[in-house]
Amino acid sequence: GVEFLATRWLTGFANYAYQEIGQTFEDVARRGAPRSKFNAGLRGEWDNGFNGEVAYYYYGAATYPLNQAFFSFVPLGAVPPDARVGSYNLLTFRLGYRFWKDKAEVALSAFNALNDKHKEHPLGEVIGSRVLGWLTLKL
Repeated sequence: GVEFLATRWLTGFANYAYQEIGQTFEDVARRGAPRSKFNAGLRGEWDNGFNGEVAYYYYGAATYPLNQAFFSFVPLGAVPPDARVGSYNLLTFRLGYRFWKDKAEVALSAFNALNDKHKEHPLGEVIGSRVLGWLTLKL
C-alpha cells in the first residue's frame, strides 16, 4: 500500500492485496476469499471545516466451499446456494463539515454509489447502494 500527500489539504491512498488459501486437511471446514483486492482514494480536509473522501474498491471473485449439510435436501428439490461470489466494485463518497471548535461534525456518505449489486458471501444478502447521514459529537 501507499499513502501520499498531494497538497496541504489533499491526501491519497492505494492498496493491493493478493492472497492464496490452501488447505491440506480434508473433511473440515474450508476457507474461501478473493485472491485480489484493490482500493484507491483521495481525502480532502479544508480550513473552512469541510472534509471529504472518494474511494474505489475492487474485490475479485471467490469460491467459499459450502458445508455438505446444504446438499442434504437436494433430493427433496431444495437448491443449495452457489458457492461462487462474483467480483464487484464499490465507489464511496463522503462529505462532512466540522464545527463547534471541531467538536461536532455532520456528514453524508454514499456507499456503493455505482449500485453494483453483489453478495460478499454466498449466504449473505444482496447489497446495493446506501446513503447514510450522521451527527458526531466529541465531548
